[in-house]
This record gives sequence, C-alpha cells and structure tokens, in this order.
Amino acid sequence: MAAPAPSYDLVLLLHASAEEQTRQKLSVDIDKLIQEQGTLLEGREWGTRQLAYPIGDELTAEYRVFRFQGPAELLNELDRQLKISDAVLRHRLIKLERNPVPLPDLAEIDANAAAAGAAVAAADAE
Repeated sequence: MAAPAPSYDLVLLLHASAEEQTRQKLSVDIDKLIQEQGTLLEGREWGTRQLAYPIGDELTAEYRVFRFQGPAELLNELDRQLKISDAVLRHRLIKLERNPVPLPDLAEIDANAAAAGAAVAAADAE
C-alpha cells in the first residue's frame, strides 16, 4: 500500500504597500497552480499584521497561507514563481507531519483578543 502524499503549508508574506489587485492576482495564480498540479486542502487570508522585525523598510505584511498536497515539481514551480514576484516579501514551504493541526482563524483570534482587551479597559475604568 502506498503512503499518503505529504501535505505542505505555503506561508506568504506579501508587501502591504503593493496594490490590492496585485496581491489578489498572485493569490489566485498560486491557488490555480496548486489545483492544476496537486490538491488544495485549505487556504486562509490572515490579513495585514505587524512583522516581528523589519524586513527592509517594511514593518507590516499581508499574510496568506495555503495547505496542499502535491509533487516535488509543484514545490519547485511555486518556489520559482514566488522568488521572482515583486509582491512577495517572504515565503516559506513547510512539509507537515502526518497529522497536522488545523490552520487557525486569525481573524477570530484577533476579534476575541480585542473583546478581552475592551473588557479589561472597561473594568479598569470602573
């Protein structure tokens, strides 16, 4: 019996200063390439977030993540295309273990943190 195909996460940090249309087109192109040569399991937009450290002059980036399965040729093509794209600040392809954890929904986490912060501020004001 053949082993199941490995899963990968592709994490993209896109220039927040790039045009929205350019970032969306890149995301659609990556999605299309993955679906042509592999299987897209999940994709998430994590929004614009502050970087842990500056990269060049950039302090923020738009984060996107794709979870997929595919052959080595797909990995090579993704890496090649992302290296030459001006909209990409950084990218990382990560091979996952057999039972990967679900991708977090950062928008929901941010909303919960904001609500908790508001509750603390309201309690402090009393």
